[in-house]
Amino acid sequence: MFLFPNNKKPNKQHFIFYPFLFFPECHFPHPMSLSESPFTCPLFGPCFSLGLVLLFPSYWFVDRLLSCAVPTSIDRSQGCALRLLRLLLGVPVFLLLFLLSLPLGILGLLIWAPFHQIRRPFCYQNQSRAHTPPVEMIGGKCTFLFISANLCLLPDGLARFSNLRHTQKRTATISSLLGAPTAPQECQGINGKSDDSASLCSTNDVLTRVENIKEEFPSEISIDFPRGADFLCLQEVFDGRASGKLRRLLAPSFPHILYDVGPSGPYNCGFRFFNSGLFLASRYPPLAAKYFCYPNARGEDSLAAKGLLCVKVQVGVNEEQQSIVGYINCTHLHAPEADACVRFDQMSHLLQWVSDFQSENSEAGEITVFDVLCGDLNFDNCSADDHMEQSHDLFEVYKDPCRDCAGRDRSGVLGTLLRPESLYHEAVNTPDNMKRTLESPNERQLYLAPPLPLNSNPDVPHWTGRRIDYILYRPPESFPATVVDQFLFITQLAGLSDHIPISLRLSVTIDPTTSL
Repeated sequence: MFLFPNNKKPNKQHFIFYPFLFFPECHFPHPMSLSESPFTCPLFGPCFSLGLVLLFPSYWFVDRLLSCAVPTSIDRSQGCALRLLRLLLGVPVFLLLFLLSLPLGILGLLIWAPFHQIRRPFCYQNQSRAHTPPVEMIGGKCTFLFISANLCLLPDGLARFSNLRHTQKRTATISSLLGAPTAPQECQGINGKSDDSASLCSTNDVLTRVENIKEEFPSEISIDFPRGADFLCLQEVFDGRASGKLRRLLAPSFPHILYDVGPSGPYNCGFRFFNSGLFLASRYPPLAAKYFCYPNARGEDSLAAKGLLCVKVQVGVNEEQQSIVGYINCTHLHAPEADACVRFDQMSHLLQWVSDFQSENSEAGEITVFDVLCGDLNFDNCSADDHMEQSHDLFEVYKDPCRDCAGRDRSGVLGTLLRPESLYHEAVNTPDNMKRTLESPNERQLYLAPPLPLNSNPDVPHWTGRRIDYILYRPPESFPATVVDQFLFITQLAGLSDHIPISLRLSVTIDPTTSL
C-alpha cells in the first residue's frame, strides 16, 4: 500500500519508507499551541488505535502468563498448592491462547509500529474547555505545590518482579488518592486573595526566610497527599489501561495532562517495548512541550524510551499584563545500579536539553517564577557507589532542598526506595504504620533500601536509606525570590508502590508591577 499526496511520487527527503507504507514528513503545529492529537493527519489516529486493538489480545495473554509464573510474597504466603495450580493450569492455557492470537498480533504490530515514526512523542489531554477560568492576575506571595511519585504501573506480570500485583486495582486506588479535589493556589495581592496588606510577604521577608531555611529543613512525614497540588510528575506509568484510568480520574482536578510520553516500537536500530512511563498532570495550561530520548540506554533499560519531558506552563499575568510562566522538567534516569557512567552522561544531556528548550521557548517580557526538575534519578546522595552522580554539575544549576552537600543529606531526610520483599509487612502495609516505622531510626533500616555498597556501615548519625526520587528547583538569579515552604515524604501509597512519594511547596514573591 502506498500513500501519495495529490498522486505525486514522494521525495525521499520528505517521506519515511516501510515495506508496505510511505508516510509524509510531519510538521507539527507551533510548539506554543499544543494540539491534543499526536498526529497531524486525522486519519492516522484511528489507524494507530486499530493496531493497538489488534495487539491487545497477545499482550494480555502474555501478561496473564507472567502473572501465573511470577509469585509475589502474598502469593507465596497462600501455600504451594495454589501456586502449583496456577503454574500447571494457568501457564499452558495462556501460552496456548497467546499462540492462537499471534496472527492477529503480528498484523496489529505491522499497523501500529510504523506510525510511531510520525507520531509526536507525547499525547495531550485538555479537559479545561468547560471550566476554564480567565487567566489569573497574580502578584505578591504565591505558592506552587509539586508532587513526584514512581507508581510502578507496569503490566501486572512485570510489576510482580517488584513484588507488586493487580496493576488495574492499584491504579484505581492511586487515582482516587491523587485526584482529591484541589484547592486553588495561595496567592496574595492583586488577585484579591487577601485585603490585608500587612499579610503580604515582601521580598525582604522571603530573603530572610531563605537564610532561616539553611538552618532548619521544613521536612515532614505525611500520611496524606497535600491538598491543592498544582503538578503531578509520575514515573513508570507504562501500562496503557492504567494511564487511561489515571487520566479519567485525575481530569476533574488536573485539566491538562501529558501522557504516553516517548516513542515505542522501532527506534534507531532497536525496538522499544515501552514508552518513557512519564506522566505529567497540571492545573495550568502548557504553552510548549518537548520530549528528548536518552541515546545511551543499555541492558533492560533499552527496552523503554526513557528521557526528559520539558514543559512550559502559564500560571497567570501581572498588573502590566506580562505573562507569568514556569518550567517543569520530568525524567527517569537509567536504573541498573552499576551503570553510574550512563546516568552521569544522561544528566549532562538533561542539562543541555533544558537549556535548549528554554532558549527556544522563552519570550521577551515574560516573568519566570519557577524552574523545577522532578523524577526518579536512580541514585542517592549517601551511597559511596553513587559518588560520580553526586558530584555532577546538575547540582550547581538546580538546588536539592534535601541535600547538605555531595555525599551527605540534611537532617530529617528519608530514603524513598522500599525493600520489595517487605512491602506487605505489617510495619509498612498501611499509611499509619509506615509513618510510625519511618519515624523510628532503627525500624526504618529494616524497610528502606540501604545505601550501596550493601556492606557499608549503617551506624551513622542519620541513616536515610536510598533517596532516589527528587524534586529540584533552580534558585532565582534575580527577583522573584523563592523559598521552600514544605517538603513531604508521603506514606499514603503503602502497599501500592515500592517508592515513597514526595512533595515540594515553593513560595514565590512576585511584584505585580515589576518587569524582569
